[in-house]
This record gives sequence, C-alpha cells and structure tokens, in this order.
Amino acid sequence: MIKVISFDLDDTLSDSQFDELIWRTEIPKAYAEENHMDFDCAYAEVTKEYKNLWGKAQGNWRDASFWLKHFGLKTTWEDLLGKVQHEIKHFDDVIPVLENLSKRFKLIIVSNAERKFIDAKLKLNHIDKFFTKTYSASSDFNLKKKDAEVFQQVLKDFKIKPEELIHIGDDEEYDVKVPRSIGVQAFLLCRKKDKKADFYSLEAFKQHLDAL
Repeated sequence: MIKVISFDLDDTLSDSQFDELIWRTEIPKAYAEENHMDFDCAYAEVTKEYKNLWGKAQGNWRDASFWLKHFGLKTTWEDLLGKVQHEIKHFDDVIPVLENLSKRFKLIIVSNAERKFIDAKLKLNHIDKFFTKTYSASSDFNLKKKDAEVFQQVLKDFKIKPEELIHIGDDEEYDVKVPRSIGVQAFLLCRKKDKKADFYSLEAFKQHLDAL
C-alpha cells in the first residue's frame, strides 16, 4: 500500500528557466558589473570556475550564495531572486494533480536542488502547502546528486517500507535507478516527450495511481 509519493522538482514540477537565468545570466552579470568587465568575459570566467569546482565543492556547488561569496561579490541571493523570481513556472498539470493526490497520500520533494531554490519554487502559487517535507540532496546531505542514502532517510523519517514509497522524476539514473536499487517504486517522467519514459505528464501518473 502506497503511503508517500516523492516528487523530483526541476523538469518535473517546475521548468528550469529560472535556474538557467540565475547561473548563466544573473551571476555572470553581477560578476561583470562588480569587476568592471564585459558580460562575455565574465560569463567565460564564471562558467569556467563552475566546471573547475564540479565534484570538489559537493553540495555547495548548487548553492548560489556559495558562488557569490566564492567570487567575492556583494550581490546577494535576495538580489538575484528579486530580479528573476517572476520566471519561476510550474507545469499546467501540477496544481490539480497535487490537490488530488494530497488528499490521499503524504507528498514530499526529493531534489538535487539547493534549499533556497526549492523554497523559492514551492512558494509560487503556495504549492508548498501540499508537501509534508522536502529533501535537498545538496543542502541536507552535502551531495552533488541524490543517492540511496537520501531515499533511505525518507523511509526512516516516515517509518515506511520501500514498497510504501513511490518516486517520480525526470532523471533516469537518480530518479529511477537509485530509488529502485533499495526497493522503492520509481517512474521516469519526460515532459519534452523526446525519450522513452513511463509518463509524459503528471496527469498520466495520477491516472496510473487511480487504477491501482
């Protein structure tokens, strides 16, 4: 019997436009302005450093505040958020599906995203009200990507067996293979419909649950 449904966040509930603007526009722009250089040069330096620290900064790699400090910038996360939070968007089927499923199951988020990104996205349209708990692999576990440890913590926190949890997300490795490795039911969602997946919308996922 399913008791808890776990959702990935990016490209599952929300698109990635907001993230792209933070990392590839706003941080390089702040770097350019504070170092009195043109954007293209700033972009090259910033993105080069992203690559240099991949795998070395662990969970901090996904923390915008870490990078602002790393680059010695006066700009804050609140500054960045204020400029692009209007770009946060949820997919059309998210609210109706969450409203329906939250009446029958406990809903949680299990995401690679850093805590501030999760909080900002869940505040939009107050969808945070649907979730009992959120897990950030980077902020809560200092991991680059969610691994079996994250899902094992979910099982421990909710005092449930692996077969009582379902996870859905867009990454075949971290949203499907990893949870399945410990016996959790997991499904691949592909919003772009450009690869084979279990579902191409949350509505289809809900219909699957209705039929159980």
